[in-house]
Amino acid sequence: MILIGLLFIIFYFIIFIYTIDKISRGKIEYIIIYICTCLPIYTTLQSQAFKIFDSEIIVTIIKLSKDLIFIYAFMIFLFGKNTHLFKRLFKFSLVDKLILFFTFLVTIYALIPLGEADIFSKLIYAKNLYIISITYLIGRNIKIDQVFFNTIKKTLKYLILSFTFFLCFEFILSTHFHTIIDFSNYNTIINEIDSQGNYGLSWSFESQGSSPRYAAFFADPLELSASLLLLTSLLIFNFWNNKRNINYFLLFMVTSAFFFSFSRGAIVACVGIILFGLILNKNYKILFFIIAAFLLSTLSLVSFGSDEIRYLIVDTIKFENTSSLGHLVEWIEGTLSILENPFGIGLAMSGNASGVDQTIKVGGENQFLIFGVQMGLLSIILYASILYFIIRRSSQVYLKTSNLDKHISFIVACTKFGLLLPLLTSNAELYLFVSLTTWFFAGYIESRYTEIKFEKNKSIY
Repeated sequence: MILIGLLFIIFYFIIFIYTIDKISRGKIEYIIIYICTCLPIYTTLQSQAFKIFDSEIIVTIIKLSKDLIFIYAFMIFLFGKNTHLFKRLFKFSLVDKLILFFTFLVTIYALIPLGEADIFSKLIYAKNLYIISITYLIGRNIKIDQVFFNTIKKTLKYLILSFTFFLCFEFILSTHFHTIIDFSNYNTIINEIDSQGNYGLSWSFESQGSSPRYAAFFADPLELSASLLLLTSLLIFNFWNNKRNINYFLLFMVTSAFFFSFSRGAIVACVGIILFGLILNKNYKILFFIIAAFLLSTLSLVSFGSDEIRYLIVDTIKFENTSSLGHLVEWIEGTLSILENPFGIGLAMSGNASGVDQTIKVGGENQFLIFGVQMGLLSIILYASILYFIIRRSSQVYLKTSNLDKHISFIVACTKFGLLLPLLTSNAELYLFVSLTTWFFAGYIESRYTEIKFEKNKSIY
């Protein structure tokens, strides 16, 4: 395992240096290669480094490297062009303005003396949200050609092959990879989070009935299952646009990964993505057939299935199982806090992101409520509006373009739509790979949307 850990570390820093080199040459779009290759292993890499070197300094270096590459890309964007920053012409779209306003709100709440969290914790939390804005900004200001998009797709396909290998390894040995790399010890010492559950990791690594859920090299099964929504959107695009290029083998591996990680929310969200794709392509007959089949199969399982399956479905609907009940408690706690404090209680006071002290946090199982608890109702409205316009505009770009723009807009629209359910049940913006990949592509599609709108207005005159 030391050899595997060293290979992970070497791989990470090779990609890091490669991406830094590309960004230095003005190719800031290569940040997406770092996101797709390094962020899926980001958390487990720290655990392996800590196990090998027994040093918190090495872990800190890995953490700082992520922040450094995004800040460096942002600096290159600002000052790496011949044209002076203040002489450039910027045209802000509605989504741009909403994201700028949200970022400004984060900055205000990071600086004002509100809440029990210290200023250092607030700045750490704000930094994580700034990375989202930076990633969107980079996507908004780059061009993606077919060759580069093929590179991205190839990278994502290699990612599928990699985590499938790890999942098979875990399943065959009936052992979590996280147990082998002593992830619980890393969590206890570095993150001050005690191990929980029957496997000595956390409750997310097991389903109802204590059956194991696997995560490959992702942080936990929930992050893996959320990431599968992006990969599903990538692969099912060809069902409506190029059936000869459908990769059934990769689809089978992604489907298998859903069951290895077994997140009910992600599985339902995947079904939602398929239905949303049918709506986008106006396949209403197939849509009706799938909904009818889904309802019929659910009723059949409840009526004639085994007791375990029937209890799983009924308890989930009634919020009576441990996981669902936990969500409900956190939602009530967060909602009550917002009702009592409509302007928020301060940054780094909710959720489980870096900088949040778990002893003082309020709520944390819903991304919308997490923002609302900290920054008030206005932040929920802003965040929900951003997601709404991204999904809507991506759908419009999909219907009006072809080739890579059509594919990317489909990925953004479907993934952001599918992520709505995980956002309601978790701090889903912490899932760095799927979060930052979709924000990067969302920025690119917003750029294409404004170009299409400009061309349309120009043709009128």
